[in-house]
Amino acid sequence: HPGLTRLFGKGYGVEAHTFVDKMWGQLIDEPSRNPSERLYQDILPDVPHLPADRKRLWTYFKLWPNFAFDIYPDQVDFMQFIPVSATQTMIREIAYALPDERREMKAARYLNWRINRQVNAEDTELVARVQQGMASRTFTAGPLATSEVSLRSFGRKLRALVPEARMPRPPEGW
Repeated sequence: HPGLTRLFGKGYGVEAHTFVDKMWGQLIDEPSRNPSERLYQDILPDVPHLPADRKRLWTYFKLWPNFAFDIYPDQVDFMQFIPVSATQTMIREIAYALPDERREMKAARYLNWRINRQVNAEDTELVARVQQGMASRTFTAGPLATSEVSLRSFGRKLRALVPEARMPRPPEGW
């Protein structure tokens, strides 16, 4: 994600475990080239109840198989991914936040959503291209980068539950 790289630099972490994957990153001090990201970096107000190491930390958790929550200094987002067909998924999402009437906090929350809509658009475009490729008669599974820790973990879990996912082509009648 270009936006997350601009916000975290190269210093974000990724872990995959049996039932939960985690990604996290501290907002860097270098101003982003993107106006929304730069403004978020600049105006995110102090959140007194958070420890110093959490005041500019974004943390993402994905719980196997279809639930995620994102923890930011300004709010928490919850998401559920519901497959509706072999090629489509519905995403239900809601954010919660502690009451805070400061203008800076309201702006930070708006900018957070704006930044994450761009990240989601990047995901949607990537998934659409993958789906288009998978529909091709010439599609073959390729290697995933070692940096794709969560995606590799998800694939291992899916192949363990659905052995047909290991096949180079869908079985007859699928």
